Amino acid sequence: MLQPIGWLIATIVLLFVEASTFNLVSVWFAVGSAVALVSCIFTDSLRVQSVIFVAVSFVCLLALRPLAAKLRKSPVPTNADLNIGRTATVLTAVTDDVPGRVRLDGVDWNAQAKPGASFEPGERCRVAEIRSTLLIVEPVPLETPIH
Repeated sequence: MLQPIGWLIATIVLLFVEASTFNLVSVWFAVGSAVALVSCIFTDSLRVQSVIFVAVSFVCLLALRPLAAKLRKSPVPTNADLNIGRTATVLTAVTDDVPGRVRLDGVDWNAQAKPGASFEPGERCRVAEIRSTLLIVEPVPLETPIH
């Protein structure tokens, strides 16, 4: 009589884990434990129920994971991503410890320097990455003349 309760608890816990992660981590095992719970109607053997759990979980994983991967949307680049690699002008001192301000195309941004870099007002810097509304800046590479 304890086996159906165990499978029910396992199903509920696995569904809770899946609902809290949204990463398709345990849904396969939740389906397997639910089918194992239903198998309790037909057999009292824990060994048979466990084999059903493993087999159904494995089949769900193999069959549905590729479909779920196709349905998952890839990240859409934003307009801010277009600023990566562009040059900005430093308005207030920017270091890797203390963020400052830079101006890019007439818009002021919060900025922080990559480790080991620092900038004074008036200097130019290059946008290396964007974290929310914070530009991570690095020194502008020196151009070498073409001979």
